Parts: sequence; structure tokens; C-alpha cells
Amino acid sequence: MMEFFDFQLLSQTFEDFKLIFPFLAPFKFFILPFLAFFVFLIAKDALLFYSQSKFKSGIEWDMFEIKIPREIEKGPKAMEQFFASLWTLFNTPTGWKEKYIDGEVTRWYSFEIVGVGSRVHFYVWMPKKFRHLIESMLYAQYPDIEIVGTDDYTSNLSSSFDEFERIGYDLFGVELNLKNPAPNPINTYMAFEEKGGEERIIDPISVILETLSRLRPEEKAWIQLVVRPVAPAWRDEGVKVINEIKEKSAPKPKIGPAGTPVYRFSIMTPDEEEKLKSISRKISKQGFETIIRTIYIAPKDIFDKDLLKSLTGYFNQYSSNLNYFAFNMNTFTKSKWWTWPFILSGKRTEVKKRRLLQRYRQRYIPEETFAGRLSDSSRVNLNKKSSISILNTEELATLFHPPTNVVLTAPTLDRIESKKVSPPSYVPYE
Repeated sequence: MMEFFDFQLLSQTFEDFKLIFPFLAPFKFFILPFLAFFVFLIAKDALLFYSQSKFKSGIEWDMFEIKIPREIEKGPKAMEQFFASLWTLFNTPTGWKEKYIDGEVTRWYSFEIVGVGSRVHFYVWMPKKFRHLIESMLYAQYPDIEIVGTDDYTSNLSSSFDEFERIGYDLFGVELNLKNPAPNPINTYMAFEEKGGEERIIDPISVILETLSRLRPEEKAWIQLVVRPVAPAWRDEGVKVINEIKEKSAPKPKIGPAGTPVYRFSIMTPDEEEKLKSISRKISKQGFETIIRTIYIAPKDIFDKDLLKSLTGYFNQYSSNLNYFAFNMNTFTKSKWWTWPFILSGKRTEVKKRRLLQRYRQRYIPEETFAGRLSDSSRVNLNKKSSISILNTEELATLFHPPTNVVLTAPTLDRIESKKVSPPSYVPYE
């Protein structure tokens, strides 16, 4: 141990340091402990990154496709119950061994809407060990669907981006995130209700199905929602906002002329009442860390950049007066010369396309450690950060659910011709 730590060399180094920065010499006994603590933090972060990387590499992944029956009457409400059940699979390290030695992390899932040619598919990507459980949760809410195992459709593209470009294809894409803090909700399927004799729901997913149905045979459009259950602490910010609104309208005592207290009331505005109600509703339900990615792929000679606007426009209909989805410009696959670092805009665009395609294929979730983020950095483009939003079960169900029979999508979806009598009692892993 003495041979490894050369204290004489360390002392000499500090003496040399004093010659360069003599004004720091009086702080010798403060600097050395600070440096030691700094090294400890780096080592701790590196250990956590190593353990988590090892844990993630040991996860086996699987994918299946949801086949939709011709008539499905259950709307997003059933899917909301599915996501509530999915949240119960939330896992988190409970001690230092599970966190720093085992490297356990909360597992994540991906729900994807894919257009290939004029056909639309619904996929779910999950840890293989949970496939049977997730299938059972879906069948419990939608007994008439059919779940079919499938290979990862992204593997149909060349694994080499150079080969991908060589055969004459290009891609355009971006990640989306909530513009305002998480407790502020977007519009959900509840806002699409109509009163007309009887209550029915206008299915908001019809917008994206209509867009995908117009794709030509060589075109591909992908929408991905990578989700991970999050601990209830995210609600604290919403509780703070609610308390501020309530405190503003609470009666405030004031001493009157006779020395008796007189209470002055502030009336809550309609906007404040709506905000209070909306935030309360969102934080009353379980939340998921969410990353939304959209990618459009087509041969260069028929490439339609406006189609990405249609893909991202699907999310505009959920804008509320409290929150909405916006581009994460750090991930947008187009760099301009006037953006940082102001040079090599063409090369930076290429790097962004490679990265977005890779992250889509990996169903990437940002690393929580500094070492992990550093390993994901790029010397060409420093704008590399994926942004996580927190959506609750109601919001997720609005964005992803089997389309109801109010959506005229028979030519678009490969629907099941007949209903199942009941879901299977056992669903095999393979």
C-alpha cells in the first residue's frame, strides 16, 4: 500500500503547487481533504456507472405486436388501467449493495406506433421476464385483442448507418418533451368527450392513423414512447403549486378599528380554479418518466420533410393552457451553422441522425451518473441530452391505446376477423 501511494511525491507535488500559487499555501490543510473527497466522489460515480451498465447488459428484451379486432369498444380508460398495473412493477434499489454492487435500476418499457407503407402496427418492447405478466395485463383490459411475438422491426434496417445512406435512404426525427414542469397536465382523452344524446369519446389516435395510412410503400414512420415508473416524489412540486394557490385565496386576518380581527378574503380566479383542479387530477395518479421519439425514413428521391410535421402534429392536439409538447432541439436531426459550436453543421447533422437512430433502436434512457453521461458525449456535437418528461397513467393512455371502433381504420390496420371467446389462460414466453 505504501508503494502505491508515494506520500513523498505527493508532498513534493504540493510544494511545487505552492510555488505556482503561493496565495493558496495557508489553505494546505483544507485543499488536501477537499481533493481527497473529490476523488472519492469520482470513484463512487464510476463504480455506480460500472455496476448499472453490468445490470443493464444482463437484461433480456422481447417484443410483441398487438393485433386489433374489427370491433373494440373499450377506449383509453382501459389502457389507463393497464398503465396503472404496469406501474406496480416499479423496482428500485433498497440498499447500498443493490445500488452500488448489483447496480439495479428501474426497468423500462417502450410502446410504439409504426407505419410501414400504408399499414399501421402497435408494438410493445419489454424485459423478457415480464412478457407473460404484461400480456396478461393487456388481455385483462382488452380480452378481444391478439398478441403476436415478433422480431424487432428496426433490425430490418441496416445496422450500419453508412450502409443505410449508401442504399439511398435518409431520416429525419426529433425527441419531444413537456414544455412546462411535470405537474402541469396536457389535454387527455377526457377532453375529447362529446355530449350528444349519450356520452361517447372521439378517439384522438385517429389523427396519427390517418397520417400513417398515407405513407408510400418505401416510407417508414416510427413513434416511440419509452416509459419508466417513477417514485411519487415527483408530485411534490404540484403540491407546492396547489398550496400557493390555496394560500393566496385563504382568509387573511386584519385588526379592525375596535381591535377585533377582520378577515379579508381573496376570490380565486377561474384560471386558478382550473389550474388547481387540473394539477390535482394529474398528481393523483401514478407517473412515468417518458421519452417520446419520432423518426421518418424514406428514399432520398421521395423524401418528404413535411411528413415529420404531421407526425409531431399528432402531439399538438393535446396542448392545454398549462402544458404542451415541444421539440427537444438538442436531438433535432438538423444543425444550423449559427448554432453552437458554429462549425461543421453538415457533420453535426450526420452525428445527430446516427445518434437518434441508435437511441431509438436501443430504447435509450439517459444515464443517471456523470460517468455515464460523459461516456455518451460527442466531440462533434455537445448538444446530446435527451430530455425526460413525467406523464401520468391517463396521459400515457391517451397517447397509446388500441383504436376504438369509432376510428375508421379498416384499410390501415391488420385487424382480427373474429373475436376471441376469452384470453388464453397461459401465454408462453416464446
